[in-house]
Amino acid sequence: MNPVIIGDATLYCADILDVLPNLQAQLVIADPPYGVGESGQRNKTRGGIACGAKNTRGRYVAPRDYGNFAWDKKPAPPHELQACIEAGDHCIIWGGNHFALPAAPKTLVWDKMNSGDFADCELAWTNLPGAVRQFRHMWNGMLRDSERDTPRVHPTQKPIALMAWCIAQAGSPKTIIEAYMGSAPAGCAAMALGLKYTGIERDPRNFEIACRRIEQAAKQGQLFEPTRTKQEQAALI
Repeated sequence: MNPVIIGDATLYCADILDVLPNLQAQLVIADPPYGVGESGQRNKTRGGIACGAKNTRGRYVAPRDYGNFAWDKKPAPPHELQACIEAGDHCIIWGGNHFALPAAPKTLVWDKMNSGDFADCELAWTNLPGAVRQFRHMWNGMLRDSERDTPRVHPTQKPIALMAWCIAQAGSPKTIIEAYMGSAPAGCAAMALGLKYTGIERDPRNFEIACRRIEQAAKQGQLFEPTRTKQEQAALI
């Protein structure tokens, strides 16, 4: 298979297991399908927000159709997640609470500051050393702490700022692999940080979106020096 190379980014339109066993990086970030059916929503509403209703702050949210695909009908199988773990010195797997993964002390918590019946937080499993950390970043329809004027292009899209925070949690590694790339938020963060990046996405539609976003991020160049973001330790009750 021939990858697409954009600056320091190498992008593969392929299945995870066709590429990942031949790669190695200081950090692997994975956002695999959880098996909860998000790919087939096609504007299906939670409390009316996705259908063009008003959210809890009274701001209109236009409907958006991401297509109707089958990639989230089943969770990622254990052998794919194991390949993610083995490909990196460290690994971060979003949706870790949906999978049977080894016990780990450092869970990453993203407080989305959501409303309605959306999840309050998302959890990432890691094999990083340290304590539980929390990142508060609103991502509630059109109410966002970042990318406010940028249309969402993926039903489970995560903020670039969240991925930059994840990279900082891993000690600002120099090489990144993003498995299940989707719209490539970790790739955009890597471009802004001046890091070497490899992304893998099997869906051709999402791959094209990722290529466009990476190309745009690469043109913008390194926006800031890799630094550790402010951390908060979440209390476990």
